[in-house]
Amino acid sequence: MRSYSLKRLAWVGPLATLTALAADLLYFFGTRALGEQYLLPREGIALGLIPMSFLTPIPVIVTSGLVATVFFGLLIRFTHQPAVIFLSVAAAALILSFGGSFSLPSAPLQTKLLLSGMHVLAAGIITAGILLFSRKTSPEHS
Repeated sequence: MRSYSLKRLAWVGPLATLTALAADLLYFFGTRALGEQYLLPREGIALGLIPMSFLTPIPVIVTSGLVATVFFGLLIRFTHQPAVIFLSVAAAALILSFGGSFSLPSAPLQTKLLLSGMHVLAAGIITAGILLFSRKTSPEHS
């Protein structure tokens, strides 16, 4: 059984979130450079599609990362197997997040798939970062 540090998590969680944000923005701009327009349904009365702003994923990733960090902190504090529970919930949350991308009315399938790719990238970086780097350093490895 691995033990995790709340002190390490306090800086690892935000760092993993910022890393996921940077990776998703690189992904976004890279796919835009290759021709993806990320056409999303227009909000309001007007019908049609408009290109997604690069600002759109920022609050989603930041919120997800902070929620994941706080959730894992609570698991560290109150459970014996925080990693197993965290990984299970993170996987379920990722699967549920695809519902948002795939439920966009009239958005092209390519956009839906690429948005889902952004979800996988961010979730993978945040989850792996938190699990790998918030472990306590054991005395035999010092």
